[in-house]
Amino acid sequence: MPPNPSELLMSERFTQLVKWASENYDLVLIDTPPILAVTDAAIVGRHAGTTLMVARYAVNTLKEVETSLSRFEQNGIPVKGVILNSIFRRATGYQDYGYYEYEYKSDSK
Repeated sequence: MPPNPSELLMSERFTQLVKWASENYDLVLIDTPPILAVTDAAIVGRHAGTTLMVARYAVNTLKEVETSLSRFEQNGIPVKGVILNSIFRRATGYQDYGYYEYEYKSDSK
């Protein structure tokens, strides 16, 4: 392994792997570490057709999300959306939705 593992993502071999996967599968998802921690997301983002960012509710701050989006932008990678995960519904806020039954009658004999 090279001293900088991100170098593997910059190799021709990785480029060919992504190309092969794209040609052989309808959807290819590549999960990377957070862009604020390492450069992997910026490197992989250059190979991606669509980039989505994942933020954890009540853990990631607005400043972290803004800085992350800025890093993608600096690397020329458009982020198409943000996935907000780890949202838990409280039991006290639960609402029940039901279905209504309708009946139509005709007056004709």
